Amino acid sequence: MRGKRSSILLYFDNYHRVAGLPDEQLGLLFRALMECGERESGGQDGITGFESRYPAMSEKTQMAFLFMADTIRRDAAAYAEKCANYQSAARRRAERSRAEPAPAAAPPKPGPEEEIVPAPAAIRRQLEALIREGRG
Repeated sequence: MRGKRSSILLYFDNYHRVAGLPDEQLGLLFRALMECGERESGGQDGITGFESRYPAMSEKTQMAFLFMADTIRRDAAAYAEKCANYQSAARRRAERSRAEPAPAAAPPKPGPEEEIVPAPAAIRRQLEALIREGRG
């Protein structure tokens, strides 16, 4: 899909905050973060109501989800802004190119048969002498 982000970022500095969670809670956290990223990239709220969607999440996992989901939201907003800036710049370039006249075509370069350069005087005299002697 055009303009829709297809990924989320997980930052290493969050590891120490979730390292103590049991595997089951880590799985719930990861699934909730993926859902949050999908919703946020589609322009929906991915955070509100997560508790009802994931009732088995412990309080510690909920806390981890909230701060990590905020980062996902900020990343999604920054990506949407970046896409909008790129689209705006592309529109401006297209408008400028339509408004500016096309550059004049350069005259064609002469071919080898048109590039006759007169020989220097000394060489001309030698050629004329050869022709007179019948060698040319």
